[in-house]
Amino acid sequence: MLADLGIPLSPRRRVSDLTVAAQQMVEIAKALSVDARVLIMDEPTSALTDTEVETLFGLIDSLRAAGTGIVYISHRMEELRRLADRVTVLRDGQYIGSLERSEIDVPTIIEMMVGRTLETSSRPELPENASHEVVLKVEGLSTRSLLKDVGFELRRGRSSASPG
Repeated sequence: MLADLGIPLSPRRRVSDLTVAAQQMVEIAKALSVDARVLIMDEPTSALTDTEVETLFGLIDSLRAAGTGIVYISHRMEELRRLADRVTVLRDGQYIGSLERSEIDVPTIIEMMVGRTLETSSRPELPENASHEVVLKVEGLSTRSLLKDVGFELRRGRSSASPG
């Protein structure tokens, strides 16, 4: 079954010795070995490297082409755009809505997830007690999945929040 799924693992290896990605592949093979027609994956890429993510996505594409249904739970917008035929948003256990592939739009999904429109202003106004002295400047901050080319400046000033 591992070979049929294109998973390059020996069935003789101990699962505890495998990477997280390989363990996930074994779980998928195990589910398919009992003729599962639907797989539910909850944040499956959270502990994977970029290469492992691409391997998983390839497997998902193969399973979909073979007619296996995939319920893919994720907060990562780029994964949803890459994989989803339909996005359904649940918030606090309640159905909020669904979008078809052609309707998948990140701002709309985020609005559905948080329940309000997020401000899109990239430069908030400085508070009255802030100086113009920049004490920290960040440009091009990116992570694998959450941030992309983020920049900000931290200026000297007092907090306007009251203690306690």
